[in-house]
Amino acid sequence: MILSSCGSSSAPQIPVGPNGESDTELSTGRAVWTKHCASCHGSSGQGGRGHKLNDGEIFRIYPEVDGLLNVISVGKGQGMPAFGSKLSDEEIAAVSRYIREILN
Repeated sequence: MILSSCGSSSAPQIPVGPNGESDTELSTGRAVWTKHCASCHGSSGQGGRGHKLNDGEIFRIYPEVDGLLNVISVGKGQGMPAFGSKLSDEEIAAVSRYIREILN
């Protein structure tokens, strides 16, 4: 029981590739997710103050990568803050990829 609750408090890990190393962009995305996103969307995207992002719905809402990049950069409504002035374009791309490839 303790292991289960501890596991749910950290962001999902990046799988190791065939070369024995993790993808650096996905690792950056995980770090950005942990620092800037998990407090609202949950450590594994399960939702909280922010929308649930680990159920595949993100692909329906934002079928194109640019849509998700835009929301992260400029925000949306009163709930999703803009991160364009806090994160680099590379960090925004990395966290978007992490959401789409690891959380879903």
